[in-house]
Formats: sequence, structure tokens, C-alpha cells
Amino acid sequence: MEIDRIHFYVVDALRTRDLLIEQIGLQALGERVNEHTIEYLVGNDNLLFSIASPLTAASPVADYLARHPSGVKDVSFRVTDLNAIRKRIESSRTPILATSDLAEDVEWIKIRGWGGIEHTITQARSKSIKPAIATTDSIISIDHVVLNVPAGDLEMATVWYIHFLGFKVQQNFNIQSKKSGLTSKALISPCGRVRFNINEPSSSNSQIQEFLDLNCGAGIQHIALQTNDILSTVDRLGQQELAFLSIPQAYYTNLRNRANSEQNLLLTNDEWQQLERLQILMDWSSATPTEILLQIFTQPIFESPTFFFELIERRNRAQGFGQGNFQALFEAIEEYNSI
Repeated sequence: MEIDRIHFYVVDALRTRDLLIEQIGLQALGERVNEHTIEYLVGNDNLLFSIASPLTAASPVADYLARHPSGVKDVSFRVTDLNAIRKRIESSRTPILATSDLAEDVEWIKIRGWGGIEHTITQARSKSIKPAIATTDSIISIDHVVLNVPAGDLEMATVWYIHFLGFKVQQNFNIQSKKSGLTSKALISPCGRVRFNINEPSSSNSQIQEFLDLNCGAGIQHIALQTNDILSTVDRLGQQELAFLSIPQAYYTNLRNRANSEQNLLLTNDEWQQLERLQILMDWSSATPTEILLQIFTQPIFESPTFFFELIERRNRAQGFGQGNFQALFEAIEEYNSI
């Protein structure tokens, strides 16, 4: 399994396209227009985003935006055995929303995921959508997607994604701050190429609950873009005026104290200084200190403070998600929402 593409339904597709090109460095790959909807394609050799806005009230995008703010409508997966998934769907009497026809060269089905999102499952990527030129951009893939669900839905949503799409649980989290909390499950596909995390609020004032209220239900909170050099990538994106969440100074004091106490020389002095200047989060396992997770999160990119991007570097093939980084992200979002 791989992520095929992400479909955004937004108020202003042109503005979103320009942000992804000018501030994140992706490429314009084309556009499609019919009488009701305009759609832009943006990406690189390794990822593809579809960004659609309504031209008339008859557009399906207009229907979505009447119920939700701008955000992710469809997370599409490419699989090696579409028929196996189709059989599981049909045997459970879960409705298939749409399917490919005989005239198409790619077989696919569309199903409703958890909450208001959908999943298009394809047997193969369309050969007609490729960048005009090879990209040298440091964003190398979509690392993971995060879904927020209402309190009480986490276990049911997890079972749904395990049963129908074959995911398995990689990690469990219980995050608490001074203000609120969340519980989370990090899912991974059997091949290890797709990570799909699910959060639920553990308190009524949780920032996950704030998302659910603003989004009018479950939805995609953020998408993580993997980079092979987060320090230079974030430095460049900052110069392109991409705004990131702020991290308190105490985080870096505690981080250095932890590294010193464990006597692990994880970064050079110059890298430590860049980490703090750029406000990048870092975590590692004491058992494997060379495997480092480096992460940073943008401020919300749409008119409603619901969806944002993450940049992540998995140095030396670090796996999973660090508890320390997760805690720091949760507190940073709470601080942003309180402004």
C-alpha cells in the first residue's frame, strides 16, 4: 500500500495552490475545470495533491464546504490487491460510493472513511499525471496522515482501518498537558509504507475537541511531509515566509539536559544551534540514540485553524513517533489556539 494522492476541498484553490508552490516548493502539475468545479494538481515525483474549489453551488465541493471548513476530503491509497479490499467492503454491506468504469485504464473504488472523509482505493497510479521535469526538492514523500475523531470513537475507528484496509497498531499514546489531553494510536500498513494516526480527545477542553468543533466532526488534522534534511529545508521555507508553531525555550533546555545526562552526542554544536533557532523538535530512544526524529509544524494554512502541515526527518531510519515530540506538539497547538 502507498498513498496515491490527497484531495483538498477548499474555499480558494488558487491561493492554496500558490502557497504549496511558493512557500513549500512543490510544482504546478496542471488543472482541470468543468462548469461546477476547478481543480489544481500540485506535487513532485513523490507526492500529489489535488486542490478543488466550487465554481457554482452545484459543485460537490460547495456541498462539502457547507458542512466543513477547507480541508482534506479524500486520502487515496494505491494497493496491490484491490479485489480483496472490495470483497471485505461488500461482505460488510458498507456502501461503495463510486467505482471506475470500463473506459478507464485504472481500476478504483471510493468508500467512506471515518467521519466526513473518503478513501479512493486504486489498483495503480494514473500514468497521465507526472511532473514535467524531475524535482530536486528535499520533500521526499508523505510520511503520515493524522485523523482526529470524537471521544469514544478511537477504538472503533482503529478497528475499521485494521479490518478494511489492513493497518496494524504500531504505537499507543496518552498525552496530558496542564490544560487537557488526548489518546492516540499510530497505525502502519503491513508493508510499512503508510502511517495513519488517529487521535481522540480525553477531556472536553482538549485541542482535539476544539478541532472537532471547528471542523464540524472528524477530519484530517495534519499531513507530515518527509524531508532528508530538515535543517536546510526549514531554513529555506522560513525565508519563503512559511509560518511555523513556536516552541518555548524550556523545551530546548530540557532537551540538552536529557542529552547530557545520557551522554549521547546526537548533534554537532552547529546543529544544536540551528535546531533551537529554527524551533525544530527532536526525540530519540535511549536504546538507539543515533536514530533521531526531527519534526516541526506549520501554523494552520486555511481560513479556519484546523489543518496544518508537519515536516519530519527520520535520521538513520528512525521509526515510530517520539513521546516527547508528541507532547511538545500538543502543548504548542494549545498555546497557538489560546492566542
